[in-house]
Amino acid sequence: MIIIGIKIIILVFSNYGYVSLLRTKFKCYKYFAWLLETCILIMILYLASFVSLLSFFGLILPRIGVILGIYFIIYNWRKNGIIIKKINMITVAFFGYFMLLTPTLMQSRLLHYDNFSHWALIVKHLLTQQALPDVNSAIIGFSSYPIGTSLWCYYFVNFVGFDDGVMIFAQFCLLMACLYAMIAVIRDKNKMLAFAVMFLVMTLFNYFNIAIRMNNLLVDYVLPMLTLASIASIFFYRKNMYLMAIMTICLTNVLGIVKNNSLFFVMIVLGYFLLTVVKYHDSHWTVVKKLLLMLSTMIVSMSSYLLWLWHVNQTFGHQLSKHEISVTAYHDIYEAKTPEIISSIVQKFCQHIMTLSTIPTQGILLINTLFIVTIFLIHIVSHQKTMLLKGLISVNIIITFYYIGMLLMFVFSMPSEEALALAGFDRYASSIVILGLGIYAFFAVRAIDQAFYEQDITLRTIRSFASIKKKYIYQYTSISLFFVSALLILSENNGMRYNLSTYPESVPYKISHIVGDHMMLTHKKYLIISADKTQVDNYFVQYVGKYYLYANNVDAKEDISQLNRMQFINMISKYDSILVIDEHYTFQDMSRKYLHRNIKKGMYSTTYLLKYVDNN
Repeated sequence: MIIIGIKIIILVFSNYGYVSLLRTKFKCYKYFAWLLETCILIMILYLASFVSLLSFFGLILPRIGVILGIYFIIYNWRKNGIIIKKINMITVAFFGYFMLLTPTLMQSRLLHYDNFSHWALIVKHLLTQQALPDVNSAIIGFSSYPIGTSLWCYYFVNFVGFDDGVMIFAQFCLLMACLYAMIAVIRDKNKMLAFAVMFLVMTLFNYFNIAIRMNNLLVDYVLPMLTLASIASIFFYRKNMYLMAIMTICLTNVLGIVKNNSLFFVMIVLGYFLLTVVKYHDSHWTVVKKLLLMLSTMIVSMSSYLLWLWHVNQTFGHQLSKHEISVTAYHDIYEAKTPEIISSIVQKFCQHIMTLSTIPTQGILLINTLFIVTIFLIHIVSHQKTMLLKGLISVNIIITFYYIGMLLMFVFSMPSEEALALAGFDRYASSIVILGLGIYAFFAVRAIDQAFYEQDITLRTIRSFASIKKKYIYQYTSISLFFVSALLILSENNGMRYNLSTYPESVPYKISHIVGDHMMLTHKKYLIISADKTQVDNYFVQYVGKYYLYANNVDAKEDISQLNRMQFINMISKYDSILVIDEHYTFQDMSRKYLHRNIKKGMYSTTYLLKYVDNN
C-alpha cells in the first residue's frame, strides 16, 4: 500500500506538471486547468488506441508530466520566489473534501454489478492487452460501450498498478476536476456566501448519487459533472468566441465517449454553446462568421463519438452488444414486447416517478423548491428581477425530455423483464437530477452576487453591506451552509466506509479471497458453485467470476439437487476447475457420495475431483 501511495503522489505530481503548462504557457484559467489536462490526456490515449500506440503513450505521458512538474517548480521559484501561491477558502474546502474521501476511496473495493460486467473489466482488458477489444475479445460483452473514463482509469493503473482503489481514485480525480471547474461561474470568488451555496449543492450531489456512490466505476455521475463543467466553461468564456469553442470541443469530445447515452448531454452543451454564440454581439463577428464557428465546433465536438461508432461498426460488424445504439437492435427488442407489456411498462414508469419516496422524484421537487425559494428571497432582499425563472423553466424542460428518453429506452432498448422491473431507473434518473441541481447552483450564485449591495468587485470590502444586520445574516448563513456541507461530506464518507465494512460478506470478496485477481486472460472453463440463488440467477456470480478469474468461460450454479450420479459427474467433467465459494451443502453431500471427496470452500481441478470416479 505504501508503494501504491508513493506512485499515486508521483502521478498526481505529473498531472500538476501538465496543469502548470496549461496555466503558464497557454493562460488557461486555473479552475479549468485540471479538467482540461484530464480531457487532453484522455483524447491522446483515445487516438493512440486506434493506431496501436496505447502502450507507448501510457508509458511516456506520466514521465513527461513529471519532467514538466519539476521544470515549473523551478520556474515558479525563480520567477516569484514561491512555489505555492495564495490559498483561499475555495482551495481549503476542496483540499479538505479531497483529502477526507481519498483514503476511503483508496481502500474501497468494487461491489456494484456493472463494475464486473463491464466498467472494471474493460480497464483490466486495456491494461493486460494494451489495446481496444476486438472481435476475438469474447470476455468483453458490451463491445459498443465507449471507453472515455476507462482510459483515464487505465492511465492510472498502468503507472501505479492494477487495484480497485486506484481505479476508483482515478475516477474521483476526474469528478473533483469537474467540481472545481464549476467554481468559474462564481463572479466574486472572495464572497463566501456564493461559494457556500455552490459547495452545499456539490455535497448534495452525493445524496442523489447514492444508488452507486463514488466508490464504483459507473459513469452515471460523470455524465452530469462533465456537462456542468462544460456549461461553466462556455459561460466563463462567453465573450471570447475562440476560447469558448476550444473548451467546448475539448470537453464535449470526452463527454461523447463516456457512455452510449452521452449524446443527450452533449446536445445540452452544444445547445447552450449555439445560444451563446447567437446572443454574442460584436461588429467583428458577422452572421457568416458565427455560422462557420458554430458548424465547425459542432462537427469537431462530435468527432470522437462518430469515430467510436465507426470503430464499433468496422470491428464488430453485425455482432450486437447489450444496449447498443442500433435500429436493428431496437426493432428486435421492441418486436418482442406485446402491447400489454408496453402498457405495463408505461404504467409502472408513471407510478414510479409520481412516488415521493423515490429519490429522483425528491430531487426534482427539491430543485423546483430551491428555485422558487431563491427567487422569493432575492426579490425580498434586492427587489430586482433575476434569471432564476428562466433557469427554473429550462431545467424542467431538460428533465422532461430526459424522462421521455428514459421511457423510450425502457420500451425500445431494454429486454421485457428488465424494463418491467424498471432496472436501473434511480441510477439513470440521478444523472439528470444532479445536472438540474448544478444548473440551479449556477443561476443561484449569479443571482446572489447581483443582490449584493456593492456591485463593483474592486470596491468590495468587509464593510460593503447595506446594514450591520445584513452583514450578520450574510456571515451566519455562510457558516451554516458550510457546516451542513461538512456534515453531508462526513455522511458520504461514513456510508462508503460502512460498505467497506460489509465487503467480507460479498460475492466479490468470496471469489477474490479464494482465487485472487488473475491478470492473464485464459480460455479455461470454470464452474462456480454458490448457495446464493439470487446472485446466481441474476448472473452476478458469473460476472464476478469472469472478472477475477479473467476467463471467457465461467458458469455459476446453485440448484443441483435434481441431478443423479451420472448427471452430476457429467456436469463436473465439462469444466477444467470447480470453484466453491460458500457452504453449499447439496454439492458437498453429492461430492462425498459420488466423488468420495470432502469438499470445502476453495478451487478444485476437475482431474482431482474425478480421480476416483472410475473405480466406483
